[in-house]
Amino acid sequence: MHVRRKVLMGVLALALPVGTIAALSPVASAKKAPPNPISCSNFGSTITFGTPLSTPGVATSAKLANATNVVGGSFNCTPGTNNATFGNLSIAGGKNPKLSKSDPRYNKTAGIKYVAGTKASFVSGGAKSLKKSLKIINFTVNGHATQFKTKGNPSEVIGGACPGEVGFVISGQVKTGFYDTKTAQLTVCLGADTGPGTTGSFGVDILTNSQTQQIVNASIDPAHSKATL
Repeated sequence: MHVRRKVLMGVLALALPVGTIAALSPVASAKKAPPNPISCSNFGSTITFGTPLSTPGVATSAKLANATNVVGGSFNCTPGTNNATFGNLSIAGGKNPKLSKSDPRYNKTAGIKYVAGTKASFVSGGAKSLKKSLKIINFTVNGHATQFKTKGNPSEVIGGACPGEVGFVISGQVKTGFYDTKTAQLTVCLGADTGPGTTGSFGVDILTNSQTQQIVNASIDPAHSKATL
């Protein structure tokens, strides 16, 4: 009777279409990774610069800039439920520019040979600094850990992708293996700012030549900032 059952099962298997057999196999029944990219919006946060940004900057003996901190938060992604988050970020500072020897603040004996937090260095080297220091961003999207890894050169934008604002477009890859495709991109637009003498607009203030103004914080504007993961 046992042998007869084996024979019947073998005959049944031969009678089934090949596609049906494949669909019933353990490998085929494994859960397929969800398609992507998914579009995420309302991406907002607060940035605190390691040294407040100003035109003259701060004379220092430190070769490396202080870390810039970004507060974690939540945002919305579709398709799927709206429960995406990212954690706090500490972006390591790059090399401080050298202070001009003609600058009255220069003091070789005391080691005061560098300048930190200048607006000019942020404008000219912000994208380059991001490439070196911002390697990984950890997101949680619909309950799944999603790691964004930067790839290539971030681009600095004025207007365009950030209407009326300044910001960065950061290309990268999703590295968790959860999604079908890996290509990802972040658009980070800087809107409001705070600090002594600021106007409340980072885009205006970062290009203002003022000896007293200091930009302490900038807000990532959720109206224009987005992520494609």
